[in-house]
Parts: sequence; structure tokens; C-alpha cells
Amino acid sequence: MTFRDPRSQHRGSGRQARQYTLERMPTHGERYRLLARMFTRPVFASLASSGDWRRALGFLFNHHLIRDGRRHIVSQLFDQAWDELRCHYRNEYVYKAELANRLIFGRHSPRTAGLHVELPVGRSIVDVAVFNGTSTAYEIKTEFDSARRIQTQTSDYLKVFDEVFVVAHPSVASDYTQLVPREVGVLSLKKGGSLSTVKPCISNREHVSSSTIFRCLRRAEYVAALEGRSSARMNYSNVLIARKCEELFCALPAHEAHRILVDALRSRQTESHQADFVSQLPRCLRALGLATPLSGRQRTTALKTLNAKIEFSIT
Repeated sequence: MTFRDPRSQHRGSGRQARQYTLERMPTHGERYRLLARMFTRPVFASLASSGDWRRALGFLFNHHLIRDGRRHIVSQLFDQAWDELRCHYRNEYVYKAELANRLIFGRHSPRTAGLHVELPVGRSIVDVAVFNGTSTAYEIKTEFDSARRIQTQTSDYLKVFDEVFVVAHPSVASDYTQLVPREVGVLSLKKGGSLSTVKPCISNREHVSSSTIFRCLRRAEYVAALEGRSSARMNYSNVLIARKCEELFCALPAHEAHRILVDALRSRQTESHQADFVSQLPRCLRALGLATPLSGRQRTTALKTLNAKIEFSIT
């Protein structure tokens, strides 16, 4: 059985359309991994850049996972897949999306709190970081994950963040209370998406590392912060400016360096065009919208494509 290559609609009528060769029906595990692939940056970026949902989701056609269905819109394909993943395959993205919806669109607002996905910190990459009145790091540990690096990861996060949490599956959350430093809290993500505190965190704001924070900032951010705290301009050559600024920044008290970090990283994600875009996405795609760098044109294309009428469904 074959489906016509969706890309063929863009080719001249004289060209022979390529055919997708459908593979065997996937197992349950393979099915969940294919549905999870819908919520990745390459797929979302493809949808936003091309405006062609068939091309972005071509792998679903290849594996019998899309069929003719009732009339609805493209975003409902993602909703269908999301509902299934939440129930049967709670991978890392499910946790990220639940955190984004509960923290940024529930407790806070995308116009006042900045959420970053996969933010490099020291030798680690924090899964979700939120900057509002303070900074909070969330390290996700699903039931599929190992605890092997948890001490290294949390040690890195405590050099930068005021509050640090591990967010874990209910079946393993209590285990992490014995593995993390005393400052690190543990949250459990329940089946319905609610968060419960297994171990509270302890504020770490006075113990962060100015040098590690400096490396989390962009040049424009640390230059503006330093110039705003003195009458001197950072008129150094490109070769010297980073080193000179780092010397000045590392002399700041920990709480002041932390405040600069919070202001800078909150500003990155709370610009009106970004907040408006993410607010218009389906709940299941908000974390992906925050994680995927897009131009203004691509954001417009993504929203238009997600609202396009189709007659397909997830099988």
C-alpha cells in the first residue's frame, strides 16, 4: 500500500510523483515513539518554515498512522497524539509541556515570566528554567531515565539558580530525595498533570557563582548590566571585552549577579511578539514554541498551518 508523496503537490504536473512505501504496522512502543517525534524541534521548525504539514509529518504516513477522517484542523492531529502520549508514554516532552502550561500559563504569565527549555548551565543542560521574580531550575527524570548524573546536574544548577527541583514520576520521586543535595527539592508529576511536593527546596540565591552566571549571559546582556551599574563605558576591543567584563562581573556580590541573570533571561522570552505567539498555540505545543527559535514570518506560517482545515486523523 502506498500514499502519494505530499511534496509532489509542489512539483510540475509532468513529473512523476514519488511514492511513500508504507512499512509494517508499528508496535505499541514504536507507535508512541513516532507520535513523540511530532513534538520535536525539527518537525515544528519544518512546519513553520514550509507551511506544509504533510511534509513535516510525512513519517506518520509512512507508518500507517494517518488516515482519512472527519473535517477538523491540523492542530487537532497534535492534540490527538498528545492525549495518547499523556496516558501511555510520558516521555520528557510531556513533562516539559505540563510544566510550561502549569507554571507559565497557570501560575504566571508568558508576558511576565520567561521559560527556557534546555538551557546550558556549566557542564549540564537544565530541562526547564523559569525566570520571574527569581530563578528556578527543573530537572526532569521520567520513569525511563537513569539517576546516574543527578548529582553532577544539580551541583551545576546550584551555581546559578535560586531554586532547584527534580521533577520525577510518582513511582521514583521518593528515591530522588535521597540522591540530591539538601537545597534541591523534589516534585512528583501525577497522571493528571498536577505537581505535588515530595521534598521542598531551600533558597540558594546567596550561594550562586558569579562566574558561572556570567557564562549564561550574552555579551549584550552583561555589557548593558555592567554599564548600568557604573558611569564607565565598556569600550574595549572584541578581543578584550569578554575578559574585562568577566573580571568586573565576578567581583559582584552573588545576589546582584543573580538579579542580572533573572532580568536578562526573563527579557529574552517575554517580548510581546513571542508571548503573543506562544499564547495562540495549542497547549500541547507551547513548550515547543518556546524552545524553537523562529522568525516573525515563521511564527505567522506556523499559526496559519496549525489552523488549516484538513480531513485526516491519527489512526
